[in-house]
Amino acid sequence: MSCNVDLEKLITDSNRSIATLAITTLLKTGAESSVERLMKQISSFVSEIGDEFKIVVIDAIRSLCSRYPRKHSVMMPFLYSMLRSDGGFEPKKAIVETIIAIIEENQDAKAAGLSHLCEFIEDCEYDVLSTRVLHLLGREAPHTTNPSSFIRYIYNRVILESTKVRAAAVTALAKFGAQCADLRSSIEVLLRRCLLDGDDEVRDRATFCLKILTSGNNTLISEFILEGLQVSPTGLESCLLNFLQKSNFSEPFDLRIVPVTSQPISKPETRRIAVLEEPEKPTAKTPAAQPFAEELAKIAAFRPLGPLFKSSAPTSLTESVAEYTVQLIKHVYANHVVLQFNCRNTLNDQLLEDVHVELEDSDKDWVVEHDIPIESLPYGETKPAYLLLPFPESGSVIGTFSAALRFKVKDVDPATGEPESDDTYEDRYVLEEAEVTVADSVQPSAKQSFAPAWQALDEADTIEETFQLSTVSTIPEAITKMTALLGLAACERSDRVPEGKSQHTVVLSGIFRGGFEVLSKVNFAIDPSDRSINMHMLIRSVDNTVATILASAIA
Repeated sequence: MSCNVDLEKLITDSNRSIATLAITTLLKTGAESSVERLMKQISSFVSEIGDEFKIVVIDAIRSLCSRYPRKHSVMMPFLYSMLRSDGGFEPKKAIVETIIAIIEENQDAKAAGLSHLCEFIEDCEYDVLSTRVLHLLGREAPHTTNPSSFIRYIYNRVILESTKVRAAAVTALAKFGAQCADLRSSIEVLLRRCLLDGDDEVRDRATFCLKILTSGNNTLISEFILEGLQVSPTGLESCLLNFLQKSNFSEPFDLRIVPVTSQPISKPETRRIAVLEEPEKPTAKTPAAQPFAEELAKIAAFRPLGPLFKSSAPTSLTESVAEYTVQLIKHVYANHVVLQFNCRNTLNDQLLEDVHVELEDSDKDWVVEHDIPIESLPYGETKPAYLLLPFPESGSVIGTFSAALRFKVKDVDPATGEPESDDTYEDRYVLEEAEVTVADSVQPSAKQSFAPAWQALDEADTIEETFQLSTVSTIPEAITKMTALLGLAACERSDRVPEGKSQHTVVLSGIFRGGFEVLSKVNFAIDPSDRSINMHMLIRSVDNTVATILASAIA
């Protein structure tokens, strides 16, 4: 603490670099009890520094908000005062993103944060920030206790702003009408006024949204107003080109065949790393399906399979230090799965030929339809072998296979890599088991507004199951394992469990191969008698068989 006292003296240092480093360090290391004092000390300091130093301080405040969420009532007014003061685009953008992050991480700060942002866009000179805030208002404000209080700020943008902002305001108004039934008639009146706008984009959006809202069809409202088009842009382009190349157009284009993506088409930029903040460790990510789709489309045996639905993350089937290493990637299509085995030869005195993978299914449900071996695998190279398996006629989507590499070995000179002779001998190398799971057939696709989507499936059958989880000890751990098993995405940040809660509900959504939407509500509760976790799950889908398959993934 004595160090912090010395650092506080440096806040007024004439060298602004030193002063900025001092205040940033204090924000990073200060205790919760010192937050109020720090905010008072730096309130005059930030008005005297340049934009680049302001951004550093703002990022430090963002980190402080994450550590001490209960102090949002102190930090939010401070950020708003910075937002209203003079400054360039970059610091204002950093402040807006920080306020949005606080709103998303702390529900108690939502009302105050949204109010501050509403006041900001009343006099905002940057269209990019105005549209960003309007998008947030359309998503978050309908869920507040008094959503009607935000409509005035949004409609003012329709009257006063540029074309881009007016169009964003129309979309935000439509989202209020979609989620607040008691406000829908008022929203329809405002949208009718927008039909007289001088810009085509604004008029078209207003016409489209008004038509959907007045239809009263919850399914249409959910799909076309509340949810974005979560498809792969390159996949959509490829499917449309294939459709146009057909000579028969008697059947309309089916959007369900387009590969979906869990990422929005416009992905927000990664937050900058503030001073003294440790960089995030890289994590394994599921590879995008499109690069694989292009490679697989070059193989004649896979072209008739249709669009690629999903590719899994690589799974090692050997130890990393083994003489032959193999990684498995599963590519799922509508009716088939392609298993790609990336094989690497680490022995410098061997050349492997005719390398293929043998699979054995103990249940005899799965059959290998096509086998593409590796012709030659020299030392130090990685090449793929493929197996094509149709999904079983029994309807099963899971399988566990014993696997082994079978190949011919040719001895080579380690120095030159040239074969010592033409003689070969056959060898076999046992691999770890390969699995096809339910999650492989599901693409996570989070809903921005879950309740309307759930209501739109009211006519569908609801599968209800109850489980007692014995392998997990906390609710967050249970949520992580359950979402991994189902392959679904958490909606509305429901996977965040408030500290100390003994009961929590998660809402999930995704797309099953074939384009079937799946929604689920899962309630977790800790049994006070033995601290075990009970899970009650509801699953809905347009296809009841799909809902049953997902429910079976937990058993």
